[in-house]
Amino acid sequence: MPRKPDPTLKPAIVRKVAQHLQDTKIEDVSVRSLGRVLGTSAYPIVYHFGTREALIGAVVEHLAAATADIALDPDADDLALTSYLVQVFGGLDDPERSLAARLTFELGAVESLDGRDHERTVHRAQIASIADWCRAHGYGEHDADRAAQAAVFLARGIQWGAIMDREHADPDTALRDLAHKLVAGATLTSA
Repeated sequence: MPRKPDPTLKPAIVRKVAQHLQDTKIEDVSVRSLGRVLGTSAYPIVYHFGTREALIGAVVEHLAAATADIALDPDADDLALTSYLVQVFGGLDDPERSLAARLTFELGAVESLDGRDHERTVHRAQIASIADWCRAHGYGEHDADRAAQAAVFLARGIQWGAIMDREHADPDTALRDLAHKLVAGATLTSA
């Protein structure tokens, strides 16, 4: 009679792999190497996830859970906009938040090559959320869309800068400055 799967093993694997990825390039991760990191064979990984890609997807979902419930009410005040930007794009001094931002770039850059659209969907939702806020705060329809797109691109640039040059980056302050510019109705350009 086969053993029943341990329900605590799958989340533990995800947490351990997320920790491992903080210091490892995603391209260097294989089912076998992860088995070594976990101190086991590749079998538990294959049993619980099937493939390396499914495991990486589970890690992305685990990391995304930290910001999944963060919403921006279009009618909320200026402080709510600032809080939204910092909570969604900042907090990169937390290793898991930093990893989530890094994986957004790594996976988002190639996901369309194999027909996935997770990162693009999240990106579009962030633009829509900020555009709704802008419209509710006096931006015209076209200006709200442009400002929101530029804001998300700039926020991603702030993240990228923090990942590339942690010692010279203060992403949370830069995100607060970005929020102040949106509140003031400044014309944002992302390029």
